[in-house]
Amino acid sequence: MEKIYDILIVGGGPAGISSAIYAKRAGREVAILEKFLPGGQLGLIGQIENYAGFSSIDGNELSMKFFEHAQSLNIPFIMEEAKSFDFSGNYKVITTNTQILKSKAVILALGSHSKELNIEGEKEFKGRGVSYCAICDGNFFKNKKVAVIGSGNSAFSDVIYLSNICSKVYLLTKENLKSTNYSEKEFDNKQNVEILNGALSKKIIGSDKVESLEFEQNGSVKNIDVDGIFVAIGRSPDTKSLQGLIEMNDKGFIKTDSLMRTNIEGVFACGDIREGSLRQIATAVGDGAIAGTEAGKYVLIFNYKNKN
Repeated sequence: MEKIYDILIVGGGPAGISSAIYAKRAGREVAILEKFLPGGQLGLIGQIENYAGFSSIDGNELSMKFFEHAQSLNIPFIMEEAKSFDFSGNYKVITTNTQILKSKAVILALGSHSKELNIEGEKEFKGRGVSYCAICDGNFFKNKKVAVIGSGNSAFSDVIYLSNICSKVYLLTKENLKSTNYSEKEFDNKQNVEILNGALSKKIIGSDKVESLEFEQNGSVKNIDVDGIFVAIGRSPDTKSLQGLIEMNDKGFIKTDSLMRTNIEGVFACGDIREGSLRQIATAVGDGAIAGTEAGKYVLIFNYKNKN
């Protein structure tokens, strides 16, 4: 007989695992689809110092703790990528490379990925001075020189945050600043902040770790000595396979209400994939708790309606 889950969760990072835990503890039959590794991209992060309960923990170690928690509740992981979705019927259908899965509700927790500069040295120095999260990694550069690359709100907020930690913060903007929530006056009392307008980053230089950044400005090639480089040019949600199926904003992030409900009945979204998310481990776990709880309630209503 065809197996139909109560809830299928797409994405096995902090948001997905958290939603599975809450739904499973409420008595729902759940499964997690994860294309990479249990814990998702969390396993690729270095030291984490901003997740409550752990003054410092390696990302891979924390990832395993999430996974072990799910295992203790006998939550199955289906290690496959969700290739296509069909939300049109009474039951939700997800197709992978090898099987077709059905469920009463779906929680989307696919996450997002940082946009990259795609310049020489970037890939080489990831985790060795190149970071995509100032809140996550800023403390590792206390009293050191860093550069923030970007032109929008995220770059501005990173500079403000890092200016309270680092001895010197450069802000390199490809164009004139486009942020509408901040102005350069924010930095008037920040003697350690220097804005380099019209700076096009060209090359990251170092040996074992980042040592300097080469950029072009006003037709001249220049170089600044820095210990760290924070890339803040935005994030891209992993929603390509959901285009046209669910309501998103113009950047591809899924729109939800405060209960993580999307515009499609029985489909929920949580974590980095969701519009307005802070995109931190703590908020992903919180989103997941709400999504798992609400999806569990939805299944009760679904069962009642389809029994009568």
